[in-house]
Amino acid sequence: MANTLITLPLEIVHHILKYVDPKDLASVARTCWVLQRCVVRDRLLWREVWGMCFDTPNGGIGKQEGNEFDFERELKEFVRVRGILTNERSSVEEKVTRLPTIASFTSKLLQTASAKDSKNMAILRQWFDEKRDKEKRDNIEAFLCQSTTFARSRIRSEEERSGGVSTAVGFESRQASAKLHVHYGTPIFCPRRTKYNQAYPYAISMVYDLRNYTEETLWGPYLADGQASVDWEKMEAVMIVLGWNLRVFMEQSSGGGVFGPRSIWREPWVGASPGSYDAGKCGVPQALPEGVVDYYEIQGTWLRVVCFLDFHDLFAYNFTSESDPPPSEPRPALNTNEAIRLISMELRVVRCEPPGPNDGQELPVVFFEGTAKSMHMQWDPNANSRLRGSVRLTREGEVRWQSVSVYGGEERWASEGIQVGGLRSARGVLGHWFDKDHDIHGPAGPTAFWKVNDHLDDGEDYDSEEEDDDWTEDPEEILEAIASIVGFQADLG
Repeated sequence: MANTLITLPLEIVHHILKYVDPKDLASVARTCWVLQRCVVRDRLLWREVWGMCFDTPNGGIGKQEGNEFDFERELKEFVRVRGILTNERSSVEEKVTRLPTIASFTSKLLQTASAKDSKNMAILRQWFDEKRDKEKRDNIEAFLCQSTTFARSRIRSEEERSGGVSTAVGFESRQASAKLHVHYGTPIFCPRRTKYNQAYPYAISMVYDLRNYTEETLWGPYLADGQASVDWEKMEAVMIVLGWNLRVFMEQSSGGGVFGPRSIWREPWVGASPGSYDAGKCGVPQALPEGVVDYYEIQGTWLRVVCFLDFHDLFAYNFTSESDPPPSEPRPALNTNEAIRLISMELRVVRCEPPGPNDGQELPVVFFEGTAKSMHMQWDPNANSRLRGSVRLTREGEVRWQSVSVYGGEERWASEGIQVGGLRSARGVLGHWFDKDHDIHGPAGPTAFWKVNDHLDDGEDYDSEEEDDDWTEDPEEILEAIASIVGFQADLG
């Protein structure tokens, strides 16, 4: 076979070899020195083999900019990662030890994914399939459910309770797992019914623990370093809490089983990559002010969801406990009910400024103004307002959103969030809202918003003190909007 192959012109050998599975290229190279030279020295071959399996990287923010993509190295890493994820003999505990490897490679696939018909997304869905045979369930538990929230919800065995066995993972692995779950995008409430309690009470305890809203964390879902470094465990908790409340809202509303055609958060991994927002389907964007560039594709209509506790419940949870936990320990699991608001926002870009010394330097800071209107409670004065804010890159390269709600000319609520998937992603923003004066007593809570289209009304900015008759309380319209947000995984069996 080899003798026949090596007699062919090198162009034909190259064409044949690009269809070989990456794992088998090493075996081909060991066959003889001619094929070894064809494999080892042919840089174009590695690129084309990658292209048979994955999307070809195009560069740009977050896509190894400034560095040539090493196709040979990444294909070898792919073989290693695939072996881990498809090994049916490995236990969950064994797979957990490979979490950094899986997280790193998955991040590369997300950052280099094509906006349409992505091979990267297809293979990620194969590895973390929602159909959930045992292998896929193990992958989801081992790599997406190792954060503090799931560690707290885990049902301890007698040996674990006695201290004989430790299942704890380190800080970096917890962050990596939470980041994978957030990018996976479909909230997981219970990885295994026999091994876990519901994660929601533990996620909500993180979201409403007001000790997390400090000057060091900038009151957002950040680490306490003052640099807006993302705390992915906080982001994960926000996603779980919002997902839980949206599911409850759907179940309690008539027609709760209806699901609309839009599915930004319903399919795993969808929209969690740079440039995945599809502006082409939304018509021609309205003109920007002269000299202004909308680097982040801010301008247009966005949907927002906000949840909050009754203020008395929030205060009691944080300030009336007889034994306050140490700063390094979480508050107890919280079982309570939250309120939910679905809001439509129209945002207009107004100006750009150079990045500050604490910002990422690749793009300017872009400022916006706009309006927010409640979709299902027109009378709610806290949902109808003017908005102003900014978008910038962090030093880590994440896309950071800041906004303030303005009522009757006075600022009231502020928010901090990170765009999941990076620049111009379809998934949108997860984060915190809080009192603009940073009152240590709150209120505060979780929020998310994502872009729907590039359309803007031609009307004047909304003032919450004025009447507005344009909004419907049609339950089908509201349910369809909510159904476009999140697909739910109550448990994985």
